[in-house]
Amino acid sequence: MQRTLFIALVALTALAGPLAAAEARGRGRGHHRAHLVARSGKPPLAARLVACTTGAEPTARAATFEGSMPAIAGSDRLEMRFTLLQRRGTRGRFRPVEVPDWTVPERSEPGRPGFVFTKRIGRLLAPAAYRARITFTWYDEAGDVVRRARRTTSTCLQADPRPNVYVGRVTGTPTSRGRATYAVAVLNDGGSTAPPFGVHLAIGDTTLGPVSVGPLASGTRELATFAGPACAPGSSVVVTLDAAAVMEQAREDDDVARRPCPLTR
Repeated sequence: MQRTLFIALVALTALAGPLAAAEARGRGRGHHRAHLVARSGKPPLAARLVACTTGAEPTARAATFEGSMPAIAGSDRLEMRFTLLQRRGTRGRFRPVEVPDWTVPERSEPGRPGFVFTKRIGRLLAPAAYRARITFTWYDEAGDVVRRARRTTSTCLQADPRPNVYVGRVTGTPTSRGRATYAVAVLNDGGSTAPPFGVHLAIGDTTLGPVSVGPLASGTRELATFAGPACAPGSSVVVTLDAAAVMEQAREDDDVARRPCPLTR
């Protein structure tokens, strides 16, 4: 499902004099805040990931990036241009993403000893990863470029929020002649709770189930128990999870597992 990215917060700090506060003048939606800058020194030239929140719901997924730059000899105005970089899925290259209000560069007032600017973007997609590339430019009083530099932040990783169920250990106990009980461990290592789903156990030509399992929270396990014909030692049994496809998972290729017959006699 495609979800829309939007800017949730833009905050600005301009360094001016011994102790100064500049109101945030963000163009994006969200809160504004002012920052106090202490007397000590200029900010470093840096691009940082200052916050990364994750969650199953789009509203919980956000990243906050910050750029900082000091004034240099001959500079009058300081400028930053933010570019959001996105990698969809878990592999591949980071590519630029167009975000409203990120196309306009942010500039300091003239004569400031430094400039710090923060952008926050919410409703991030998952699974995906995000960085910000910041281009820093120093201008002199005539508006000519004195210097230009570029830095990239560290990565905000948004893991897949969907559940992922898989088959663990299968055990069995003979009960009577030609019969046995079986216990199948089912685990969820995904990012959210799996809703109730069915488990089938195939022994030769006989398929048992479905046995209902769940809801199964992330990081937990549950046993599905079956009673049926005894499997022959040395043969295999086949476990199938969610054959009815009641849920969307992070992975679908581990829903069927073949295991050795757990009976020793």
